[in-house]
Parts: sequence; structure tokens; C-alpha cells
Amino acid sequence: MNRKQRKEELLKYIETIRDSEGYAVVDVALERETMYDPLSVKGQKDLGGEIYDYIEAQTNVIPASVPLRIRFHGDFEETEQEEIKQMMHRHYVMKSFDISWDLMANFRKMLLLALFGAAVLAVYLYLALTSQNALMTEILSIVGSFSLWEAADAFLLERPHLRRESQNNDQSLNQRIEFVSEAKE
Repeated sequence: MNRKQRKEELLKYIETIRDSEGYAVVDVALERETMYDPLSVKGQKDLGGEIYDYIEAQTNVIPASVPLRIRFHGDFEETEQEEIKQMMHRHYVMKSFDISWDLMANFRKMLLLALFGAAVLAVYLYLALTSQNALMTEILSIVGSFSLWEAADAFLLERPHLRRESQNNDQSLNQRIEFVSEAKE
């Protein structure tokens, strides 16, 4: 299967899960016995990781520009529905903080490596012109080049990945959550 066929297949898949309002719909069966994380406590209760993993697996290929609608199937009272919505919102807010910290750490790493690499290469150029110690200048050249290479890697490879992750998380943070009663099915 070539690239064009895979792209067409992906577009067909996205169209099959979109509803009339343009939302990509993911249906999730919630079982009351297994829906909560067994390690969470009452004040900080959270849904089980399998639920988030399932939603992420289903929405991973959906572009961040397509809004999400998550439909939980099961009989839940209004207060429990609101609690589940709050848990999901808190989960994605916490994840957005984590991604933001990763982006800040990436920026610091990129900046420090670029400055360090430029400084080491400046010392290398100075010593290459004024010194006879070829071994030392070559070591400085390698260290400076490596630092600049790592800064470029942080900027060109890591940062776009973190931005895509942030966009996908924003998509999940803004998703519409609905509940479908078992009686309606």
C-alpha cells in the first residue's frame, strides 16, 4: 500500500467516525466496577488509565483541528456525570502543564547548548589562529559542533513533537463529553 492509498484510507476512516456536526465521535463503554483508578482516593478520584489510553488510541490519527465528542455508554446520575467530566478535564489540564514544562525545558536546553557551542567554537577559532596545540583545538571543535548539533536537534526534532503533543492535548481538553444511557440503546 503506497502513501497515497494510506492517506485516502485515513481520510475515509475519519469521515466514518465524524457526526453531522463535524465532531469525531469515540464511543466508550464504562463499567462502574472498573472505571476508576484503584489507586486514586476519594478527594482526588480519577478514571482508570485504560480509559484515557483507549481514547488516545482512538483519536491518535485524528488531526488536532477536528473537534472530539466522547460518548460514555452506561447509566450514570447527573452528579456522577459531572464528576467524570471534571476528572477528565483535570487529567488533560495536568497533562498540559506537563507538556508546557517540557517545552520550557526544551527551550532552556536549546538556548544553553547553542550558547555553549558558540562560545566553545569561538575559543576554538581563537586557539586555532594563535596556538600550536592541534589536539586541544580539535577537541574544542568537536565539543562546540556537538553542542550546536544537539541544540539544532532540540529545535528541529524535539520541539515540533512537543508542539504536536500540545495541540493533541488541547483537542482533548476541548472535547465534548456526553453520556448515553443503556436504556436508550
